[in-house]
Amino acid sequence: SDTPAFRPLRLHSDPDLAAAVRGGDFLLTRLPDEIEGVAPEWVIQGCHDGRVVLVSYKTGHMAVYNPLTRALDLFPRPPGEICEDMYVEYHVLPSDEDRGPFRVICVCHEACGAQAAVLSSETGEWQVFPFLEAAAMQPALQPGDDNEKCSGNGTLVNGSIYWTDGSRALARVLNTSTLHFSRIDLPPHIEGQGALTAGETKDGKLCIIGTVKLTLVVWFRRTDDDGVERWTQHKTFPLEQDIHAHDHCFDNDHIALKVLAIVNGFVYLSTYCEPDRDLPGLFLSFCLETAKLNKLCTVLYPESLYPYIMAWPPSLLLNEVSP
Repeated sequence: SDTPAFRPLRLHSDPDLAAAVRGGDFLLTRLPDEIEGVAPEWVIQGCHDGRVVLVSYKTGHMAVYNPLTRALDLFPRPPGEICEDMYVEYHVLPSDEDRGPFRVICVCHEACGAQAAVLSSETGEWQVFPFLEAAAMQPALQPGDDNEKCSGNGTLVNGSIYWTDGSRALARVLNTSTLHFSRIDLPPHIEGQGALTAGETKDGKLCIIGTVKLTLVVWFRRTDDDGVERWTQHKTFPLEQDIHAHDHCFDNDHIALKVLAIVNGFVYLSTYCEPDRDLPGLFLSFCLETAKLNKLCTVLYPESLYPYIMAWPPSLLLNEVSP
């Protein structure tokens, strides 16, 4: 079958979690195998707050699926004219209410500029926003930074999408409330540093993590005494020995780290072999607070890995309005 599938993790004997997983559809069997006589060949675009976004380039449909609740929504993909000759990605913005309406943001971008379209699950229709030239985004690029790259998906953190795998000096940001594109400065570049990934700390603050070989370099966004927000290097975490403890067969000369997501102070990452990325790797989690590295599982294809993190039910979250 061409339908993607999830590999469950059995790390703890939590009866409630086990029951939820048993009742879920992590083989994605509810996705339609045929739409108007055509096999969709679904492709995962991302996972956020318990929902999986998939698209079919064969039929022109998009699916938003919650494997736990088995709630499936099918929508048309955005109008073709905004997706031509640009990189396209999708992000789901959850509702504050359990099973409430949600939004999907489609972002089309290249070095020359970017454009966004928003779909409401209530109407199923796309609202397309104007294309913004890169030269109009603020703060402006400085001389030497005009080779701005926007390869790869952005990361949704606290209502904004960050594209940190680009220019070494500035990164693009999209405010999902205002649909306004801007830029943010990046931490100083470190020799040998790989791609930067944005995420959130345990207290919900913005952070950025880079990798230098098998070491994590963590930066926090803090306000200095002058009231100006700046990047402060928090810590570096060498992980070579811990990774070797989980996989005695690995060759540290050819193994590299890829940060997949940073959620609530936990870093989800994978190892891969630089000469041959088709070789199996490890899927790991790292706690920024305790500096503990856990092996979650071995993965056969590290390049095609999407962490699925369940959302907290709104009924269990602190209500700041009610006494």
